[in-house]
Amino acid sequence: MIRLKHLLREMSDSDIKRCLQKIQNKQFKIIGQGDNGRVYEIDGEDKVFKITKEQDEYEVADVIANRYTEFTTFIPVYYVDGKNMYIMANATELPNQIKREIDFFMQDFAVFARGEGGEVSIFDFLDETDSIDPKLDNFLNALKNDVNKIGIPEFDLDLDFRSDNIMMWNGNLVLVDW
Repeated sequence: MIRLKHLLREMSDSDIKRCLQKIQNKQFKIIGQGDNGRVYEIDGEDKVFKITKEQDEYEVADVIANRYTEFTTFIPVYYVDGKNMYIMANATELPNQIKREIDFFMQDFAVFARGEGGEVSIFDFLDETDSIDPKLDNFLNALKNDVNKIGIPEFDLDLDFRSDNIMMWNGNLVLVDW
């Protein structure tokens, strides 16, 4: 049975058309950018869109599009254009405490990875550590399952996991850049 809560999170075709019209009319503002893309907030919407040069990133967006109930650790992606742009939910910044927990986790992971002398994923480290905040531990275990479900070879090794790429959406941690 489809829950009302999930229906409210989905975008209708008219919502997508409205957002695409606003994008076409340049009714947006830049809110972030990195090495491979830019994120824009759509005027009057609680949605953003990203234009990326990174084909692997776009491939993940394409896989998870309109499948939020299956991939709950990723920001919901509602539309992909078939090239390099996708529309997703707008998230909020992490609380400072969670951001610090992620940064500490990544510092410890860097030490672990150097000690292993090869390519290891954050999930390899997760299996080896027990000094982790329970909320972050739950998120990482759920993320591990989602990454495995995506089915992209070695995605776990390529995952861009860092505190800047994790935000809050609907009260939950979500990965907004991968």
